[in-house]
Order: sequence, then structure tokens, then C-alpha cells
Amino acid sequence: MKVTAILNVHRPERILYYLPQKNEEVNRYISSGECPEQLKKYLYAFGTYDEVGVFYLPKDLQQKTGMEYVVGIEFRMDDPRVELPAELPYVVLPECDIVIQDVSYEYQLNEELLEEIIDCVRNIKIVGHDEYRYVEEGLVAAFSAKDKLRVLYEIEAVDADSTCLNPDVSAFTKEELHFKAYHEAITGYYNWTWMWDRLTCYYREGVKDYGFVHFDIKDFKMINELYNHQVANEVLIRVTENIEAHKDWIYFGARCDNDNFALMIKDMPEHETREKLEKFFDEISRLEHDPSYRIYYRCGVVNMRTSMNTGEIVADCAKLAQSMGTGINNTEIMFYTNEMHEDMLWGKHLKAYLDTAIQANEFMIYLQPKMDIHNERICGAEALVRWNYKHRELLAPFRFIPYFETDGSIMKVDDVVLHRVCAKLKEWKEKGMPLYPISVNLSQKHLEQPRLVSHLTGIVDSYGVDHALIEFELTESATVNNQKYLVFVMDELRKRGFRISMDDFGTGYSSFALLNEMPLDTLKIDKSFVDLIAIEEESNKIQIILRHIISMAREMGVNCVAEGTEEFAQILALRELGCEIVQGYYYSKPLPVREFEEKYLK
Repeated sequence: MKVTAILNVHRPERILYYLPQKNEEVNRYISSGECPEQLKKYLYAFGTYDEVGVFYLPKDLQQKTGMEYVVGIEFRMDDPRVELPAELPYVVLPECDIVIQDVSYEYQLNEELLEEIIDCVRNIKIVGHDEYRYVEEGLVAAFSAKDKLRVLYEIEAVDADSTCLNPDVSAFTKEELHFKAYHEAITGYYNWTWMWDRLTCYYREGVKDYGFVHFDIKDFKMINELYNHQVANEVLIRVTENIEAHKDWIYFGARCDNDNFALMIKDMPEHETREKLEKFFDEISRLEHDPSYRIYYRCGVVNMRTSMNTGEIVADCAKLAQSMGTGINNTEIMFYTNEMHEDMLWGKHLKAYLDTAIQANEFMIYLQPKMDIHNERICGAEALVRWNYKHRELLAPFRFIPYFETDGSIMKVDDVVLHRVCAKLKEWKEKGMPLYPISVNLSQKHLEQPRLVSHLTGIVDSYGVDHALIEFELTESATVNNQKYLVFVMDELRKRGFRISMDDFGTGYSSFALLNEMPLDTLKIDKSFVDLIAIEEESNKIQIILRHIISMAREMGVNCVAEGTEEFAQILALRELGCEIVQGYYYSKPLPVREFEEKYLK
């Protein structure tokens, strides 16, 4: 087995909490990779490092614990916000440097393999990093999952060559200094300083007309987390190699920082530029280590006329166009327009004004009823947000939600909606009015929060609302990132009596896999499917698809809600297909709360 050093990361002094049943639990974890029940509740807790893993203990800790390796999880020390698992034994791990070892993407962890890993790590002498060339034997932690095996090997760095840390400039040749100044370390490709010189003095390079491109890799951090830094670095190198392979229309290219790249390209009509960029990105859309993983890009383009007129501002214009791309499962190529600048200013204004708007009670909830398709009676509702901007103008969601989704501000709006819904349910209960479950949206940003379950539960409990009356609704696209944590959150919410709904079902690449992975109560069939029922040439095909979706959901104990029902023909078809619930303009548009009460709760 070959164990390769990938990355050096400093880790401070910390605490390793472990299971006392050494052999039984360790072997069970090694054979299954499933997190032991005693540690499951600490997954993703604030203050933990990595996940649950098998830790090979240094000799002094082996003597103290009587164990060679244990199953455990590391916690941060000396942070009052961290809730430590007091019921478990622990040992204090020393401050250290860590080398992540890429063992294999094919092996499942077992006891024999663990011993082989330990032997390999013991024999490592060179890390392959300028600042950490020689290592000494330390502690091993192995993290096993279905598709990867990651090992942390803790080392003490020895400065073997002081010139690596404090280089003597006079020791380098002019050519070496020039290379260091205009190239970046990971890919060896040109950097932003080099590109900036060409951007400001392009005419000296014989360039007359050019377009400017700025792009990044969507969810690049996920490649680092799912695989490792070496694989991620190989993706960056592939991008630079592909730039060099297209010098027939790319004048210059550079890696700016992180996963951001810049190109100066030939001036071409917009459709031709788009075609070339689409082909360029498609060529680097597969991960060599895992061809099933699709890589997507977010790209901003400035055409020649804008480039010439704005001079040094061209890079900012491209970045602005790039930021307009907010999709997930696709590569986006956005061309800069003057309207984008106005749009950007509007978005910045809304974000700056958001807290004031919340304090002024400018956000309102509208309720759209969900109707039982058989008896045509209300059985629930969805809460939708509207903004009474400065109490003068009612803003539809598309006028503000996209701006808040980019930086997490949408979480504040989600919380406002949940508070308003709970307040209404409490009021209706006190008045003896009928109560129906109400669904509220959870944004993708909300789903990235480590204490989401306790946060949501705290809001609902502060109003004394029955958990069964709250349904948390998330879009299928929100399941793409960190699905493991998402399943954990959904499980915890359902254990507390909340309901879980999946919106836009059928629009993503993993729709049917979600039926098996996600603990769902409701599937919301996307409006795009419902619309096709009324189109004669499409109706037969779409009814076959819907019949199978509804049938599978029913067998798995999941309800189906058809969104966007607007015509009687759609209602009849959905009723025949076995759909239980519909939501749409045929019965009612979203209503202000007072109108909803008058129509459905009297």
C-alpha cells in the first residue's frame, strides 16, 4: 500500500472522547463504518473536529487507557460554547501538525487494513512540503465512509532548510525571481499579477480587441471535503492545462486565487463566445478520480466594447456578471450588462436595509391552502413571504429573495416567517379556530447551520405550538451539498414530531435516490409536470411518469402534493393518478392572513 502525504494543517491542543468498550465497538465501526449510537448525537456538534473515527493512540496514551486504538471524536478545548460529552472518558491530545494521508477510494476500513496503514505511516520520512520536510512518529486517526478512507497522521515538523522559511533573495537568479513573481505555487500557472499587466497594457502584446472572462468552480470546497486536497489541486491544474489547449481563441489565462481564474479572449459575437466557453467547461466537467462526480462552473463575461470603455474596471464587471449565477446543478455563463450594475446596487441596498425592515414589521406572510383532492376541503397551507417595502410597495419574492440567498441573509427572513406562522397558530388555538399544518421554507443556507435543529425547535416551542402543525419544506437542490448532514437534520426534526416536505421534486438529477435516502413525509410534484398534463401531445407520457412517482411514494408512506394546479382538467387527471393533495390557483392564490382566516377558518 502506498500512503501519500497531502496537506499540512495545524491543530491545537484538544480532547479526544472515546468509547470505553474497546474491542466490540471498534470492530463494529471498522466493519460497518456506521457511527456508534453513543457518539451519533455528537456528529456535527459545535466545536468538533472531523467526524467519528478510529484513533491509534501514542504510546503514553496507550499505557494510560490500556487500548491501542479507540473509536472517538475530537472536541475543541477551552471554549465555553462547546458542550462536551461528560459521560464519556477522554484523553487530551497535544498540539500538533497534521498530514492528511490519501489511502484509497476503494478500500473499506477493516482491522487488517488499519494495521497496514499504521505501518505505512510509521515509515513516512518525507512529507513533500517546503516547511515540513521531516516527520516523527505520532498519532493516527482513520475516518471511514462508503466511498473514501481518510487518515490523519500527526507529526512534529523539523525545519531542515531555513531557506524555505526565510529565503535569501540573493540566492535566486533573475529568472527564478521573475517566475516566483508571476506564477502561483499550486499549478505553476500564471497569477493575477501577470494577468493584470496584460489587462492594462494589452496593446503591447499585439492585442487590439478582447473579451474578458472570470470564472470559478462551484462547490470547490466540497471536492476538498469529499475527496482530498490533492484531488482538488489536480482539478485546478486541469483547468490551466485546458486553457493552454485553447490558445486559438484564448490570448492569456491566469489562476487568480483559490478556485478563481481569469481569461483574455478574442472578441467574438456573444453566441460564438458562449459556444466556445460551453465546450471549454464541458471538457473539464468530470472528476478524474470519480467520473460520476460532475463539476460545474460560474462564469462572467465582458465583451470588447465594455472592456475598451471601462479600462481597469473590466475585472469588476466580469466578477459582477459571475455573481449573478446562483444555480447549483449547472454551469452558468453570464454576460455583463449595464442593468447588472443597477441590479447590484439594488441588492446592496436591500441587504443594508434588511434589519430595519424586520424591526419595522415590513415582512408579511401569505398563506396558500392545500386541498384534499377527493373532498375538496382544506388540509393544510404553505406560508409564503411578501415584503411591504417601507409600507409603500408590496415586493414579490423574486424582487428580494435572490439577493438574500447569496450571503445567508435569507436565514433572517426564514426565521421571521416561522415566528409569524407560530404566532398565528397560537392565536388560532386560543380562539378555538380549526388548526391545519403549515409548511415553511428552509433555505440552503439555513441547512448549513450546525445547531439548526435546536434553533428551529426553540422558536416553535417559544409559542407552545404542537410540532405536528409545522412542516419544514426544502427544495431538492438544497440536498446537493452535505447530504449526510441534511439526513441527520431531517431525522432529528422528525424525531421531534415535525413534518418534512421536499419541494420541486422531479427537477433534480437525484430525485429518485432521494426517496430512499431522505426521511420524508411529503413530496411536492413540481409545477412543470402538472403543466404538461393539460398539453395533449405530452399528457400520456407525463401521466405515466406521475403515476409511477405517486405509486412509489404511496408504497413508502409518503404523501404527494401537486403544485401549480390551475385547470379543472389537471385536477381530474391528478385525482385519477392517485394524488392526494393539490395546491394552486384553481382553488386559491396565496392570501393575506386575514382573507385566509375568513375563507377557510370560519
